[in-house]
Amino acid sequence: MIEARLQNLPAKPGVYLMKNSKDEIIYIGKAKLLNKRVRSYFDGREKIDHRAASLMLPHITDIEWIITETEAEALILEANLIAKHQPYYNIRQKDDKHFPYLTLTIQEKFPRLKITRHTKDDKNLYFGPFVSSYYMRTVLDLIPRCFNLRECRLKFPLKMQVRPCLNFHIGRCAAPCANMISEENYMKNVAKAKMLLEGRSNEFLAELENEMHNASAEMRFEDAGKFRDQILAVQSAFANQKADKANDTDLSLDVIAVCKAKELAVVVIVEYRGGILYDRRYFHLENRLEQDAPEILAEFLPRWYSKVPKEDLPREIALEISLEDETEYFEELLAAIAGHKVFTSVPQKGNKFGYLRIAKANAEMLLVELQTKNAKYDEMNRSIFELQKELNLKSPPFCIECFDISHLSGTDPVASMVRFVNGYPSKSDYRMYKIKIAMGGDDYGSMREVLTRRLTRLKAENADFPDLLVIDGGKGQVDVAFEVLKEMNLAKIPVIGLAKRLEEIVFPGANPSLLLKRSNPALQLLQRARDEAHRFAVNFQRKRRRKRK
Repeated sequence: MIEARLQNLPAKPGVYLMKNSKDEIIYIGKAKLLNKRVRSYFDGREKIDHRAASLMLPHITDIEWIITETEAEALILEANLIAKHQPYYNIRQKDDKHFPYLTLTIQEKFPRLKITRHTKDDKNLYFGPFVSSYYMRTVLDLIPRCFNLRECRLKFPLKMQVRPCLNFHIGRCAAPCANMISEENYMKNVAKAKMLLEGRSNEFLAELENEMHNASAEMRFEDAGKFRDQILAVQSAFANQKADKANDTDLSLDVIAVCKAKELAVVVIVEYRGGILYDRRYFHLENRLEQDAPEILAEFLPRWYSKVPKEDLPREIALEISLEDETEYFEELLAAIAGHKVFTSVPQKGNKFGYLRIAKANAEMLLVELQTKNAKYDEMNRSIFELQKELNLKSPPFCIECFDISHLSGTDPVASMVRFVNGYPSKSDYRMYKIKIAMGGDDYGSMREVLTRRLTRLKAENADFPDLLVIDGGKGQVDVAFEVLKEMNLAKIPVIGLAKRLEEIVFPGANPSLLLKRSNPALQLLQRARDEAHRFAVNFQRKRRRKRK
């Protein structure tokens, strides 16, 4: 079938789609001449420089293609198809939540500014991601001070008017909740905040100065003072960007660097607008074919810029490495989106070369961080699967809940539950319990009470049950926990205990206990969960004692 398809390939530009036996698209590419490009995968030419042939060929069972008039059209079509189908072997953007965005919630009646870890298609405005958390916090603090935007989570319209909070009294909020400002005037403040968030600080400051002079001329000195304070606050907040200032105040430039290591790659885009560093964007990519930097950029950049609004496109893009044969078609794509010529360059000296060094340093830093994170993730995965093997569990314990009882000579008995997800503490899921029924010092009764309350709550909320229950204790407490599970028809949930003296893993019933080496990652994971539950319980118990005193 493949041979017949190869014979029919046209000598025209277009896009080709490689499919596997399940009719899934596994790779999408573009070509100046489809017949030459696609055949190169099968006649050995592709094997010289790329992993593509050796990796993909065993899986390719069919090829489709779409003819275009020009390679520039093929570039656009390729970007759209990759975004739509996300083929396995194409460069893929990874979902990473490490760096935050700022969201201006313009879909709410009285918009507010908040931090989020990822963007949504909800028609709100997103700014970022912010590589510098200091700069992001500065902006987050500046906006309420300058524009009195609310920081609360109230849902408007309110059913009834409320009293203004402290932020109103210290001048950080206009108190729309108490009808202290009209929606029209509030939205004027939102528009000013938007101008600043978009990097138009020079334009914003000029507008503020004009309003200040007008207010002063009309003898509205209180208003003039407010405008003056806003100007000073903005100038102070953006003072740390002086080192990033360009000589050309009309500069509209994107500086792009890429850094790769095997199947990982990072692309950094540093944006300069109006002569200052406006934003830094980063992208973590899966590079399964281990493509080189020009190939990564040639595939990724058209997809990125095809999503950028034309008014946000720069007039120039500086690259650390040439796109080689793709440069002309990339510039045609940018011109088609922007409606004007967008130049690409590879600076070798001068200011732009300095900006490239900044972008490259960011890319290298982020790649090291990504590698470190992946290494830690792999280590956590190893401990989870090692625990599954040692305990002979049917499925990996991705969710572990650990319980501990704490009291002082029978007084102020409490219990703690900590949850570990994918090997990491999920602190928002931690729970504290006051022992209400069992007598002080009755550890078995306390464990029965706490487990019953926890499992009953999970049932009532139709929530997910843990993959493994861990008890900080020995044989008696584990047997009590297993009895609770049987009574609630949840005996399929595995339960173990971890006794401190020998770090012995205890099972319910007549099953023999298990001793693992201290260096075993499975035991280390259990110890982390046990120690966290113990710390949490002891701290809660101490708080209760202090309150009683």
